[in-house]
Amino acid sequence: MTITFTSQPKPTIGVELEIQLIDRETKNLSRAAVQILQKASKLPHFHIKAELTEAMIEVNTDICQNIREVEKSLRKQCAKLREIVEPLGVELASAGTHPFQDWRERRVVPTTRHLSILEKYQWLARRWTTFGMHVHVGVRDGERAIHILNVLISYLPHLLALSASSPFWGGTDTGLASSRMAVLESFPTGGLPYYFPDWKGFQKYYETLIATGAIGSIKDLYWDIRPHFDFGTLEIRVCDGLPTFRETLALVALIHCLVVWIDDGLDRQLRSPHIHMQQYWLAPENKWQATRYGLDGMIVAQESSERMQIRDAVKLLLQELNPIAQSLHCVDELESIFEILESGPSAVRQRQIFAKTGSHRNIVESLIKEFQQER
Repeated sequence: MTITFTSQPKPTIGVELEIQLIDRETKNLSRAAVQILQKASKLPHFHIKAELTEAMIEVNTDICQNIREVEKSLRKQCAKLREIVEPLGVELASAGTHPFQDWRERRVVPTTRHLSILEKYQWLARRWTTFGMHVHVGVRDGERAIHILNVLISYLPHLLALSASSPFWGGTDTGLASSRMAVLESFPTGGLPYYFPDWKGFQKYYETLIATGAIGSIKDLYWDIRPHFDFGTLEIRVCDGLPTFRETLALVALIHCLVVWIDDGLDRQLRSPHIHMQQYWLAPENKWQATRYGLDGMIVAQESSERMQIRDAVKLLLQELNPIAQSLHCVDELESIFEILESGPSAVRQRQIFAKTGSHRNIVESLIKEFQQER
C-alpha cells in the first residue's frame, strides 16, 4: 500500500481534549460516557467522541486558523458538554490522571475498536484511563512533516513539563510529575517515535507494520508526536490534560509557534532537516527528566552536552518564539507560559493541596473548580 499525506498549505490548528467525567457526590470517576454520547448525537455541530473507558469523553475543536478560533471553539464545545452532563450528576475536570480512581473499576466503551484494544493489550488497556491534550498543526507535505517531527523531539520535555498534571495514581503519590506518561510508555507503540530521515522512511515503516498486522491504522501509533497523513497534520500528543482554560490555550499557542518556527527555519535553511543522532540518544533521558521532575528536570543540551533546567530552557525558547507569536497573534497566550514557569504546573498545585489537607477528594474538587472558572 502507498500512503498519501493530505497537504495543508497553512498551519491550521485542531485540538482534542480528553475530559474526566466526575461523579458529583463521590468525586470519583463516573461511568456516564455512553449516556452522554447518546444525548450528544441529537445535537448539531457537537464534536465529542468516545474514549476507551466510560469515565472519559474527547472534545474536539473545529479546524482553526488561529488561537482565537481555538478559544471560541473550545468554549462552545465545553459549554454544550456541561449542559448535557449536569442533569446526569456529572462534573468535568481536566488533568493527566484522576488522583484516587481504581483502574480495576473502569469499563471499556463497547465499540469494535475499543474491544479490540482491550483484547490485544489486556492489563495495559485496563489501566489506560489517562487524560491528555492532543494538538494537530497543518503541514504542507509528508517530507516536511517528518523533518519538523525530527526537530520537535528535542522540545517534547518542555511541553510535558509545562503540562504535567498527573502526580497521583490510585491514591498514591507516584513521585512523578506525569504518571500518565509512564502508562502510555508501557504500550509497544507508545512513547517517543523512531527516527526517520524522510517521508519514504516513515512510509516503509508504516507499511511494514500494516502488512504484518502489528497495527491497523495510524491511530494505533500512540507516539508522543505522529504524522497524521489523513488530516495533513503533525499531532503532538505528549501533553497531560491541563486543568485551566488559560493553561490549555498557552500550550496550544506554544505548540503552534514551535511548528511554525521550525518550518520557517527549514525554509530559510537556518536548520538542517537531517539531525544529529545524539538528539535521539538523549531524548529518552530528557523526557524522563520531565516525567519525573517536571520543570525542575535537568535536560542535556545537544549543543554542549551540559545539563540545563527545563524551566530555563523554556525561557530561552520563548525568546526565540516571540517574533512568531507576534505574527500568529498569540503573544498574550504565550506570555501565560511565564505564569506556569513561576508557580509550576498542576502537579505542583495538586501536591500542595494534599500536603495541606491530606485529601485526594479536595484535589478533585480543586480540579473541577479550575475547569469551571474560565469556561
